[in-house]
Amino acid sequence: MDNKNLEFFKQIFFDLKKNWNSENLEAPELLTAVDGGDEVDCALTERDRELTLKIAGRSRFFHKKIDDALSRIDSGTFGCCEECGEDIELSRLKARPMTNMCIHCKEEEERAEQTIPYGRRSHTLGKAIVGGNALTDLDIQNRPTLKLLHSEILN
Repeated sequence: MDNKNLEFFKQIFFDLKKNWNSENLEAPELLTAVDGGDEVDCALTERDRELTLKIAGRSRFFHKKIDDALSRIDSGTFGCCEECGEDIELSRLKARPMTNMCIHCKEEEERAEQTIPYGRRSHTLGKAIVGGNALTDLDIQNRPTLKLLHSEILN
């Protein structure tokens, strides 16, 4: 990819990061327990707390994708598919600047996700990430809760 396009995408990522920082929606007051109120008030407060945590998690995930894309620009791998190594089409990068896969590999990944019940992922959150790494079968086996859920889904 030429320097002009790299600078174009770099500016997009810096703008996204700047906007993300100014619109960060974490509200610490919603994360603290509230005493009192009837059951409806408590339920509404809990729903608001869960929604706030979900939005904050998605924001952090989005920010990580921006940082990953900037790292790929710095390392010279931006625009190369991480699966097959081919160049990602410029039109795809303009539509989804943070993508790390060409359209063919992404479609293959999505088809594979549809055939594995436990492998289905949220379309808004992407892969499950723990400590910066996607969960593996070994992670599932080493965590009792995940192992139970995995066995329930397969049975």
